[in-house]
Amino acid sequence: MKAEIKTRAILGLLVALLSACDGAEVSRDAPEGSGSLLIVGGALRSDNTAVYRAFIDAIPAQFPEIAIVPVASGRPAYYAQQFTADLRRHGFNGDIRILPIAMVDDPSTDAEDESLWRSGGGDLALAASLSEVGGIWFVGGDQTRITTALYAENNMETPVLQAIRRQLSRGAVIGGTSAGAAIMSRTMIAAGDALSALTMPPTDQYVGMESQESGQLMLSQGLGFLPVGVVDQHFDRKARLGRLVRTLALVGDTAGRLGFGVDEDTAVLVDLASAEMTVLGAGNLVFADGRGAVFSDGEQAFAARGLQLSVLSAGDTYNWRTNRYGLSGGETQQREAFGYKVIHGAGMALGNPRLDQLLGFSLLDNTEARELRRITFDEESGKGVLFRFRQTDESRGYWRYSSGTKDQYSVVGVELEIAPVSVSVSSRP
Repeated sequence: MKAEIKTRAILGLLVALLSACDGAEVSRDAPEGSGSLLIVGGALRSDNTAVYRAFIDAIPAQFPEIAIVPVASGRPAYYAQQFTADLRRHGFNGDIRILPIAMVDDPSTDAEDESLWRSGGGDLALAASLSEVGGIWFVGGDQTRITTALYAENNMETPVLQAIRRQLSRGAVIGGTSAGAAIMSRTMIAAGDALSALTMPPTDQYVGMESQESGQLMLSQGLGFLPVGVVDQHFDRKARLGRLVRTLALVGDTAGRLGFGVDEDTAVLVDLASAEMTVLGAGNLVFADGRGAVFSDGEQAFAARGLQLSVLSAGDTYNWRTNRYGLSGGETQQREAFGYKVIHGAGMALGNPRLDQLLGFSLLDNTEARELRRITFDEESGKGVLFRFRQTDESRGYWRYSSGTKDQYSVVGVELEIAPVSVSVSSRP
């Protein structure tokens, strides 16, 4: 299976990069102007009404059924049933089906061996049965299981994937959380942590789920439901800005260097007809625009400059066709918060660790700061990177109360530079 995934990753990435370089769209992408997507950054709470209702409300009346694709999970039946229960809790009363597509057996079920569902993607009858499905949901887990199950050996789409894409073109909504978000873009981030992505070369070796948390960056071929950019998930908790930026450097099409990082318990509702993205839920959508960036991608060190970073909150919108934002807060005037001298550096003793807090409170809403610097490094090797965030004349910050007196910031157009550094640590007696 490792060799299969490795071959698929190489072929898929070459297809994506070569097609992007000549400006052609990959034919398997859903046509723009059809259906919608709900991209969830993982760890979706059962009480996140805004996200569940967005999925339910996007289901077309003429296709009233929901199909859950559990293949990414190590407990496919359990998590599919959990999502079913959540849909019922949030008011969906129609038919819900769990598609028999999985890679591993679910230890919570005695009567069924889900590992026998490995060939489910090629089932013609199953594909034909999706004609009344208006909502397709991909559960979380390992995204390479999804692509392995839905692409055939010759890298062609299976009948089930073709049927899902057909329903999207007819107006269906495709949603997914965690791994189900990673597969949305044409270029898929399969594995790797941010620091390794910035200090080590990419790899084509996939060693399993552990490489989701630690290891070199690995790119593969996603399902391409989203016609632009690259999606990453668990963005806030797993600090994945670095790996998203490194991925953008590897995308061959300069115009396609758009990165969408979705926080946990947060979703982006995508209207493919209007190209409008709307943020829902508790966290943020981090938008990294690398179209005007300059990357230095040598074997020993990676660097980037000229990236534009934006952070959108619940209710904010972005349109990739017009490049326009709709922001729900009032623009900051560097007066809402008091001015203070920021500390540049790293570590758990520094406040405002989230990007919205850092760029909103500490930079754009702070009269004493025009630049912020943060360092990340591996103590053992000494390899590290410097993140330099700059406020320019075009940078804008927006602020509002989100609940009670909880601050919520949105940020547009902060300049980001990444440079390699070497760090040594010594303790004082």
